[in-house]
Amino acid sequence: MEKREIGKYIQIVSRQLKRNMDETLSKYNVTGVQSMVIRYIYKKSQKGEVFAKDIEEEFDMRKATVTGIIQLMETNGLIARKTKEGDCRLKSIVLTPKALEIQNIVQKQIRVTEKNIVKEMTKEEQKQFLELLKKASNNLENAKKNMHLT
Repeated sequence: MEKREIGKYIQIVSRQLKRNMDETLSKYNVTGVQSMVIRYIYKKSQKGEVFAKDIEEEFDMRKATVTGIIQLMETNGLIARKTKEGDCRLKSIVLTPKALEIQNIVQKQIRVTEKNIVKEMTKEEQKQFLELLKKASNNLENAKKNMHLT
């Protein structure tokens, strides 16, 4: 594969992932992005409170994007925001019973999707693939930071 095709294939896989998750979860009125946020909140809330800033950092999203996702999820009855004790400016995010019911379906769908992604890869290739994706993400993040320095 030529170097200039890397971005193209990342875009193709990204669209395929989004379309697959959106189609599967649409009957629950949940998008692929919302499903990942539900999964993240579910896991992180077992260790402590979850805030919008946590979601921004976990998914490398802008504040406005996360705000929009949170507002829609709240409107759809998937999350609730609770004022943090001692600091009324901070609001933690908790899953509603509706989201907790969907959570198991979300988990299953994410597992199936990830299994399909690596279906014909050896365990070693899977490990390398994940390491390379993380490295590519870090490279782009560092390039973004370096652009601001010049």
